[in-house]
Amino acid sequence: MLTLRTERFVAGGDALAKADDGRVVFVRGALPGELVSVEVTEEKRDWSRGDVVDVVEPSVDRVIPPCPYRIAGCGGCDWQHVAVSAQMTAKAALLADAMRRTGGLNEAVIITGESAPPTAYRTSVRVVGSSSGRAAFRRERSNEPIVVDVCMVAHPALFDVLRDVTIDRDVELTLRVSEATGQMTAIWDRRTGDVAGLPGSVQTGSNAVLYEDVAGHRFRVSAGSFFQSGPAAAGLLVDAVRRAAPEIDMADHVVDAYAGVGLFGLAAVSASSRTTSLETSRSAVQDAAVNLAGRAATVVRGEVGAWRAEGEPVDVVIADPARSGLGKPGSAALAAAGAPVLVLVSCDPVSLARDTALLRGHGYRHVQTEVLDLFPMTHHVEAVTRFVADREAARDARALAH
Repeated sequence: MLTLRTERFVAGGDALAKADDGRVVFVRGALPGELVSVEVTEEKRDWSRGDVVDVVEPSVDRVIPPCPYRIAGCGGCDWQHVAVSAQMTAKAALLADAMRRTGGLNEAVIITGESAPPTAYRTSVRVVGSSSGRAAFRRERSNEPIVVDVCMVAHPALFDVLRDVTIDRDVELTLRVSEATGQMTAIWDRRTGDVAGLPGSVQTGSNAVLYEDVAGHRFRVSAGSFFQSGPAAAGLLVDAVRRAAPEIDMADHVVDAYAGVGLFGLAAVSASSRTTSLETSRSAVQDAAVNLAGRAATVVRGEVGAWRAEGEPVDVVIADPARSGLGKPGSAALAAAGAPVLVLVSCDPVSLARDTALLRGHGYRHVQTEVLDLFPMTHHVEAVTRFVADREAARDARALAH
């Protein structure tokens, strides 16, 4: 057992502390500035990881988790012990740390934006069947199910259904609801077992679709397609992307990379612009084709890293990759398009920092990152970053100065 004073949050949501011998210890369940007793659970040559056993001197931002299932060990909502009022500031600090250490930017311009509501914001949940057949979440860092009757961050309609559903043990079921229409979809791998008791109104399987409204636009979303945590979060992202690239209103050609169902192509891009949407998911491509019908849009199914602009001028690039980020192929392909402005939507601080360094190597400068909280009660950070080609950087610096 160690008694440690924590310093700051780091990517992944743990707090960093240093043992008497100088070893770095990543502490789960601690807040910055706390004195805590820690049980070491993992040891490497240069660092250790541990769990809080007792809080000797708590932070003023520490609260009792409001959800009894979290207290019982549910692996969701890992920042419920952090006061809601402190979560955004903590996420901004966590991102700044990643940008310094991984991105090489000691003075990155980082601002805080808006947050989704702290409760009932998720319109999609993934549950697992327990031995009793009831819906459950996984225990933290374990496959053990914890049966739940309600979830404070989930749309209430989801558990109104799940309480009466029987799920074969270890079957993972994803249930999604539309705030706009009340429609529901459900999808699971039928090779692993069955789900019984779903209302007849719930569409099931890979062909199931619902319709959701974001920023005044209606979107078709298939059960197998990625969508944000809910329409409120999606709307905040659309607004942030438009703030990051005001040029988008006058753009002739916008590239929407990792486009999903076409969220930005429809809700952020002007109806008068031409849009090239790049996406690998078959169901998302099909959704995007429906959602962008009537627009001057080309939907391309394929890897972003293999895409080439083929000499066609691009005014703005929007990219919303998976948690792993753009990586070398994605950053190279998008930079080669030569757009003066590139907006990167990121859901992981470390991948954003890596991509920042990669884009810098391709002649793009980081201008500003806006931090959003689309997953309150968790350590997950969403960020929207403006990059400009070198020739645009001086103009942007002058604009920010005013």
